[in-house]
Amino acid sequence: MIEFMRYRNYAYAVSLTLVLLSVFLIFWKGLNLGLDFTGGTLIEVKFEKQVSLGEIRKRLEEVGIKAFQVQDTAQGTVIIRLRLDEPKDKAISSLKGFGEHQVLRVESIGGVISKELRSKALWAIITALLGILVYLAYRFEPIWGLGAILALAHDVVIVVGAYSLTQLEVSLDVIASVLIVAGYSVTDTVVVFDRIRENLRIRKGLKLKEVIDLSINQTLSRTIMTSVTTFVVSAVLFAIGGPALSKVIFAFVVGVVVGTLSSIFVASAFVLDIKRLVVKEEVT
Repeated sequence: MIEFMRYRNYAYAVSLTLVLLSVFLIFWKGLNLGLDFTGGTLIEVKFEKQVSLGEIRKRLEEVGIKAFQVQDTAQGTVIIRLRLDEPKDKAISSLKGFGEHQVLRVESIGGVISKELRSKALWAIITALLGILVYLAYRFEPIWGLGAILALAHDVVIVVGAYSLTQLEVSLDVIASVLIVAGYSVTDTVVVFDRIRENLRIRKGLKLKEVIDLSINQTLSRTIMTSVTTFVVSAVLFAIGGPALSKVIFAFVVGVVVGTLSSIFVASAFVLDIKRLVVKEEVT
């Protein structure tokens, strides 16, 4: 049996380093916020013949436009969103190579809407974390809920730090993927916590540290198989999914690795040390 809790201080050191580095990057380099949060220009175009979104993205990149989004609509038109500092005239003229087309509208996406979207994204993350805390506190006990939330916040901060490091664009889609990763991470943590609670009931002679080690070992194969399969799929999609998909999938690539480590080393270790230092419970 692997004594995971024996190495928790090393895990703390690694996690603290990653969190501090992530916070430093977020404040130093900042995030490459997408059009949802910065505002910009919206161009709606209707082409006479079918044109793939990939071809449009390639053409926009060729003329030097970097910050943009391209999507199709149910009406058969194409929406191009540009950041405020990107030249809309150059974008429109680059579409001439695709044959006959009609520019249906050109609109500005104001800063007020962008500020509102930033506020809603922040509240979505806060609400999700509070909801998870309440659920875990009810299902287990407040200390266990706190341990899971600390591990979850650890995962989210590191994923956001990875976006700051790589400067991949952060849009509403990315915020949604970060929340999904948070749910994935806490699910793995709950599986371990549930096994710990079960072993505490049926193995009353063991100390909490021993019960935690036993429970993590019992769920280890499930954790590894789930994480590896999810990581492989995410890595493939990130590598070949194209820029529009890669920026969203990147959260899964980083989050699966960090979430797996936190569910094994961090969440349970937090609970163990909180009970040892705050509750003064004999755990070892």
